[in-house]
Amino acid sequence: MLSRKEIPRWKVEEVDSIVDLFKKYKNVIVIDVSNIGDKQIQFTRKELRDIAVLKMSKKSLQLRAIERYKEESGKEGLDELAEKVPGQASLLFTDLDPFEIKRIFDENLWMVPAKPDSITPVDIWVPEGDTGLPTGQVISELNMTLKLPTRLQNDTIWIREDTRTHKAGDYVEVKQAAVLKKLGIKPLESLIKIHVAWADGEILPKDVIYMDLEAVQRDIATAFLSAQKLAIEVGIIDEDTIEPLLRKAHREALALLFKVPIFDESMLEEYLRRAELDATIINATVLGESVASPATQAAPETKKEEPEEDEEEEESVGIGGLFG
Repeated sequence: MLSRKEIPRWKVEEVDSIVDLFKKYKNVIVIDVSNIGDKQIQFTRKELRDIAVLKMSKKSLQLRAIERYKEESGKEGLDELAEKVPGQASLLFTDLDPFEIKRIFDENLWMVPAKPDSITPVDIWVPEGDTGLPTGQVISELNMTLKLPTRLQNDTIWIREDTRTHKAGDYVEVKQAAVLKKLGIKPLESLIKIHVAWADGEILPKDVIYMDLEAVQRDIATAFLSAQKLAIEVGIIDEDTIEPLLRKAHREALALLFKVPIFDESMLEEYLRRAELDATIINATVLGESVASPATQAAPETKKEEPEEDEEEEESVGIGGLFG
């Protein structure tokens, strides 16, 4: 193993600077940059200038810095962090929550050219209109390499109509990718994604960082309602079940009150509504009519006048019939 004196000075300084960043910031986010272009990295660095430091280094130096910081700080999770650093990675140091950094990354979507010698995940279209390219040899590239319908106008090459050059799943040849890039076609989405995060001792893998929070909230709400329903059924009393249990007890008490030979004057309106509903059901059963809610039944157009004494007598008998 090389001694410290035999290690190039720039490597020592690089490891020192990474360790210093570990000491300065609470959170470290590992980004896989193998498929991220330099321009997008530079743009992201500027976007995060005041809230984070994006450090590009060789993996061997990153691992050495993590090992040294672990020895000096004794903090947890650093061994696991080192195991999860991919081959081409950037370390982002920040005091912001990793989920906030993810939100910032998601808001900075880049469109990039099709990759040569690869399978395209999306359809690739070349739009109708002026390409801005001068006439010359390039027109043969458009016609032969991409089979684009072209015409000459005002000394530039025009595409006659929107043309799909590749379907999703098609292979993109090197020459085809070069011509598409020359035309300025950028069909692919490029997002910087978090590979893993270390939050002051706790490891946050990408499946946690990118979980569907709305789906999790729905699952929690469903689980809560199911648990509450079960607790109400078995009669468990707590702050979440007391009100539903009281309402359930009230409903059951009313139902029982209609069945037992007890008259409660405060329940007179309830008795009348129940009697009217029972009468409606019996009438529908005998006459074969549909059952309508007493509240929705229309009042009769005419009402036969009867002696007041008979009305009082019938009303008395009707109420008394409820209690045998």
